[in-house]
Amino acid sequence: MFTWELCCTLLCVLWFYILWSRRRFYKLIFQIPGPLGYPLIGMAHKLLHKNDVLRQITYYKEKHGPCIFSWLGPMPFLIVSDPQVVQNVFNSPHCINKAIVYNSIKDAMGLGLFSESEPNWSVHRKLINPSFSYKMLVNFIPIFNTETANLVKMVDQFVDCGEKDWIPILYQFTLNTSYRTTIGTDVKANEYTNSKNLCEVVINILGTATDMCFSPWLLSKTVRQLLGRDKQYTKNKLVLTECVREFIETKIKNGRKTPPHSDDNYIFFNLVIDLMNRGILTKKEVEGHTSNMILSALETSVNIVAYTLILLAMFPEYQEKAFEEIRSLFPEAGDFEVTYADTQNMPYMDLILNESMRVLPPVPLVARQTMQDVLLSNGVLIPKGVQIAISIFHLHRDKKIWGEKAETFYPEHFLPQHMEDKHPYSYVPFTKGIRNCIGWRYALISTKVTLAKLLRNYTFTTSFKFEDLHFVEHITLKFEQMPQLAIQRRD
Repeated sequence: MFTWELCCTLLCVLWFYILWSRRRFYKLIFQIPGPLGYPLIGMAHKLLHKNDVLRQITYYKEKHGPCIFSWLGPMPFLIVSDPQVVQNVFNSPHCINKAIVYNSIKDAMGLGLFSESEPNWSVHRKLINPSFSYKMLVNFIPIFNTETANLVKMVDQFVDCGEKDWIPILYQFTLNTSYRTTIGTDVKANEYTNSKNLCEVVINILGTATDMCFSPWLLSKTVRQLLGRDKQYTKNKLVLTECVREFIETKIKNGRKTPPHSDDNYIFFNLVIDLMNRGILTKKEVEGHTSNMILSALETSVNIVAYTLILLAMFPEYQEKAFEEIRSLFPEAGDFEVTYADTQNMPYMDLILNESMRVLPPVPLVARQTMQDVLLSNGVLIPKGVQIAISIFHLHRDKKIWGEKAETFYPEHFLPQHMEDKHPYSYVPFTKGIRNCIGWRYALISTKVTLAKLLRNYTFTTSFKFEDLHFVEHITLKFEQMPQLAIQRRD
C-alpha cells in the first residue's frame, strides 16, 4: 500500500542514487566555486527565462568569479568567462561537440555545421572550407556591392520620416545576399520562396528554437501540441525543408552548368551538391547543411549591421569619425564600388566593428560539452560529460580586462597600444580555436561594404539611450526593446 513513508523512502533512494552517480564531479565543487542549487533541479529554475539568463550570470560572476560550477538539473555545468579557460576549451579536441541545450537547434535546423557532432563535424568542415576561402570571398565583392546598392534604395523610403523600424528590410537584404553567395541564386527571383515569405519563416523557427533551449520540455511534439506551440513551428519547418529540397531537385535536374575548374563550383551549394553526387554526402546531409547555412547566417549578419548602426546613432561622435574615413575613400555620395582593397583600408571602421561586437556580441553565449576528461592549464580536471557555457557577453565586458569603460561603447579599446597586453582570447565574437565560425571573414567583409555605403549616404540618429538597453538571451543577442532609427541623407 502506498504511504507517505514509502514515498519519502523512494525519494531518499533516488536522491542518494543521484549523489552516487555524480560522485566523480564533486571534486569540482572544491576547485571551482558556484551555487549548488536545489536537489534534482540544481540551478535550472534560475535559467528558465531568457530575459533573466544574462542577468543571473552577472550576479553569480560578481559573487563567485569568472568560472562558476553548478548543476543544470542532473547535468554538471560550468559557466566560463576567464580568457585562459576559454582558450583551453576552444582549443581542446575533447570540447568540439555542442552542449545538450543545442538539441533544440538540431530539431529546428537538422544536422549541419552549426549542430553536427564529432566525428562527422571535422570531416564535413574540411569538405566545406573551400566555399569560404579568400578567393571566394573576393569573388563575392560584386554581389555585396549590388545588394547593398539595392538596400540603399530601400533605405531612401525612411529618409526624414522620423524614427522607424527598418530592420525588416535589413533581414530581406541579408537573406538575398546570403542566397546569392551560398546558394548561387536570387531569392527575389524565386517564386517559391517569395510565396512562402521565407524570411519570416526563418525568424519564427529561430524564435521557437530559442524557447526550446530554455524550456526543454518543448522538444516534445506532444507538449508543444498541448501548449498550442507546434502547428506554426511544424508548418515553418516544412516550408524551409520543401524550399531546400526544391533547390536540390532543381540543381540535380539541371546538372552541372559551370566548367570543371570554375570558381562557381566552390559556391557552397554547388560544392555540397557535387559532394552528394560523388557519394561523399547524403541527400539528408546536404539538406541539413543548407538549412544550417540559411538559419545560422541570417540573424547574426543582421545584428552586426543593425547593432553597429544603433551604437553609432547613440554615439554620434564616432559616427562622424567613421564618415570622414569613408568620405576620404569615396568622395562622392550615391552608388560606388567598394573593392576588397578598400575593405582592408578602413582602420577606424575596424575599431568600430570590433568594439560593436565586443559590447554587443552577435552570439552572447556558446556551449560545449566534454567528450573526454579535459585538463585545464590551471590544473583543474574537467570530467567527461560536463556542459560548458562560455559567456562571451561577460568576457567582453570584464572590467579587469577592458578597464572602466568595459560596459560602454568606446572604439579606442582596439587601438594597438590598448590591445598589446590583452589575452588573445579576451575577444572572441566568432569564437576561436578548432570550431570557430566558418563564415567570420565573410561576415566582416560583407558588413564593411554595407556600412561603407550606408554611412557615406546617410546619418543615423536615435533618441534611445545606451544605458536603457536591456538584453535578452537568444540564439543571438536581442533587446527587450529594439531602438528605432531616424535617417537623414548626406551630401
